[in-house]
Amino acid sequence: MSQITELLSSHFHAIEEHINSDPDFQASAANVKLSFAITSSDNAEEAVVVSVYNGLATLSTNAAESGTFGLCAKPEQWQAFFAEKLVRPYQSFWGMLRVIGRNGGVEVTGDQLAFGRHARIWRIVLDRARDALHNNPVLKALADPPNDEVTDEDSVTGRYIWLDLPSTGKVKIFHETAGSGPQNLLFLHTAGSDSRQYHSLMNNPILQSRTTMYAFDLPAHGRSGLGSRQHPQGYALTETAYLEAIGAVIARLGLKDTIVCGASMAGHICLAAAIHARELGIRGAIPCEACEHLPFTQPIYELGGADASLLDPERVCGMCAPTSLEYFKRQIWWQYSSQGYGIFSGDLKFYFKGWDGRGRVEGIDTGDCPVYMLTGEFDYSCTVEASRETAGKIAGARFEAMEGLGHFPLTESPGRVLPYLLRALEFIGEQRGKE
Repeated sequence: MSQITELLSSHFHAIEEHINSDPDFQASAANVKLSFAITSSDNAEEAVVVSVYNGLATLSTNAAESGTFGLCAKPEQWQAFFAEKLVRPYQSFWGMLRVIGRNGGVEVTGDQLAFGRHARIWRIVLDRARDALHNNPVLKALADPPNDEVTDEDSVTGRYIWLDLPSTGKVKIFHETAGSGPQNLLFLHTAGSDSRQYHSLMNNPILQSRTTMYAFDLPAHGRSGLGSRQHPQGYALTETAYLEAIGAVIARLGLKDTIVCGASMAGHICLAAAIHARELGIRGAIPCEACEHLPFTQPIYELGGADASLLDPERVCGMCAPTSLEYFKRQIWWQYSSQGYGIFSGDLKFYFKGWDGRGRVEGIDTGDCPVYMLTGEFDYSCTVEASRETAGKIAGARFEAMEGLGHFPLTESPGRVLPYLLRALEFIGEQRGKE
């Protein structure tokens, strides 16, 4: 018997109950006929085979070859994935693929296209299997928002402005605002997304009293238009283009002493903006999930022929913390499924290859533009260690690791990130007060 069959076989009934009671699985598995294997490298021939037919999943011990594709890992890696207390990158099989990879014993065997096409199904199966092992309750039928998310009136208001940007040409930009506090705070969105990410924080009464918040959609993202010099299927974000958009929005809206804040690629650009703080009119930066440079490693993003509107959000949500509420993860999933063709991959060209602050972040003048860096403990893309090392190269910068948060802290858990964000704002205000 292999380690994975020994680990799961006595729980087959509970696992099936958890899977088949999940409304997301019911929706994704309707009219699907599929078998896939969960295999362990200590006995690659014997596997847990998951068969999906007419919206129901059944588990059995069988030969790995009976599955259309296989999810393979070493015994100790599956043990870490199915543990009650998780550490990165074991919150998701995507994380295991990305960080450990084939050379470390984690791989996908068989039909790669089927693996991508059915990413939502196998991911839900693994998540619910882990829940069943630890007697976690079956997922609620609806991922209800927290009580403080639902208000009679939403405070975020939006409108359009026209900009003429050197890199993209004339473009209609959508931006939003909320709050009436004395400090201008500009949120920047992540790769392949838009400013809807920040609605929860922008509706927070504490932030509204302390800041006036702004957020905008980059050209060709969300509700912004395609620039006159942009071409479908030819999109690739650059540092220059991103900074042009930030500077133009700040100038057009007449913002003064602005603090910029964002995660992932937006965290990287916060560092770039701090380098160019004087010319942009920026007086503080809160880079989240950022560092001076990320060596490019193939993140299993190119599965030719797979539906990017399903595959992209599945990979993205694998980077969230396991403690984040299902409601927020579902909102992230939906936003990432709704972008234009090639936008996510074009943004990743900046995230992985276009951003390089090595030898430059040391020149940030934190007397003029204080920097407070934040990174979640579950981020396996830009790790706590990478962010801390970068902060150590910026004289006067502050870094804080965030417990229970992943790669999208400002979106996946607004309540949990708020104290960190408030400390960052306080630090920047104190540093500027020393002038």
